[in-house]
Amino acid sequence: MTTSPPDYYRQTTPSPYPLERSGVDQCFGCSTSNDKGLGLVFSRYDDGTIETSHLTQQHHCGFDTVIHGGIQAAILDEVMGVAAQSTLANEASDLACATAEMNLSYLRPAFLSEEVTARAWVVKIDGRDIYVDGVLLSSEMVEVTTATSRWRQMRYQPT
Repeated sequence: MTTSPPDYYRQTTPSPYPLERSGVDQCFGCSTSNDKGLGLVFSRYDDGTIETSHLTQQHHCGFDTVIHGGIQAAILDEVMGVAAQSTLANEASDLACATAEMNLSYLRPAFLSEEVTARAWVVKIDGRDIYVDGVLLSSEMVEVTTATSRWRQMRYQPT
């Protein structure tokens, strides 16, 4: 758990960040075409931090009032993937970055009745590996889940 001051996650207003990736038309997390998905929409801060917010539905519960850990992981996976993708050079292909590894720490419950906010930022790029940190915040902007991950851009469209 970080020891950030209470206003650490209260930043200036981000700008909309549209996705421009191939092969994710039916993605559970980021596709607005998947009727059963999360339909996440992303924004970007001036420092490169990517953000999304989501109010989960009852069928996403773990305990009766708590967001299932797998749904929390999916939200973080998506926002961290967009952060990784945002670092690719303009001349790079638009193929999505894929999760190579991801580690989560569940710090406290994330409640279904509250909108959660996920933020992610790139901490290091080493060759084809992109390292990203992320956090899931409660409606009070308190850390509920943190994550670290390593990403790679796909080399070809899966068939």
